[in-house]
Amino acid sequence: MTALRALLNELIDYAGVFPPASLDMKTAVRNYSEYRAGDHAWMLGRFVLPAQKLEEFTQAFIEECCYEQVSPWLLSIVSTGNAQEDARHLSTFIQGAAFFDAIELKFVDAATLAERLSSVSSGMTAYVELPLPQTSKALPVLKKLSMRAKIRTGGTTADVIPSAPEIAAFLTACAKAKISFKATAGLHHPLPSMQQLTYERDSASAVTHGFINVFVAAIIAYRGAPQEEVLEVLNEQSSLAFQFEKDSLTWRNHRLTTKQIQVVRKKFAIGFGSCSFSDPIHDLKALGWL
Repeated sequence: MTALRALLNELIDYAGVFPPASLDMKTAVRNYSEYRAGDHAWMLGRFVLPAQKLEEFTQAFIEECCYEQVSPWLLSIVSTGNAQEDARHLSTFIQGAAFFDAIELKFVDAATLAERLSSVSSGMTAYVELPLPQTSKALPVLKKLSMRAKIRTGGTTADVIPSAPEIAAFLTACAKAKISFKATAGLHHPLPSMQQLTYERDSASAVTHGFINVFVAAIIAYRGAPQEEVLEVLNEQSSLAFQFEKDSLTWRNHRLTTKQIQVVRKKFAIGFGSCSFSDPIHDLKALGWL
């Protein structure tokens, strides 16, 4: 495995039913099935959907393509925000050709986190999203409960895009605490760049973060780099600064071997959710990295 492949392996959870794509379930299911059979299936992670759409997913899954599978689909379920409602939706789903692999939860207050997380199903990996200023309060609770963190890295309006220093602080804190994380939203492109925030013709634009930057930054953070260097990676806009060799990736004075990248991806920097799988691939090809 090359360093680039280690960095991108199973990196992208497909969330086609979420904005800005907002695809209907049948189209999203059909897309994911095609991606699984395509040349870049090795980059594909879980299928992400809201808990309340599980029944709709089941129908689309059966009708469109997918009941008989060589390998089952891994689902990441986005919580309704209510543990009892989640349990009701999950209890009616028959696992087999697709099964629950993770649940994603969002809270606004770390103070009651331990109490509220106690009702989460222990059978799935849990990713917990909180406002970034509350990260330091939340991490000890997540550590105690063996749960993971989630960071929102963008969205359909400029005001929800966190700053590079905020992301650097999150990555550094999670790395020090040895808390695994995933990212979500806004990471359609490999490098920071000015992009439209939706697929509408009159969409607003803003500078979005790059997924190569975020995950290289996460890897060096896990390996002990100071927050200032993590921030520098996040702000890097030149593709030439990232040198991919067969067995290593180099950014400035950091040389990361394929093995080191694999270890950190498995233990810490898990992946990111995106409503598009084709946008990242298109840009990686344009840069000559794929």
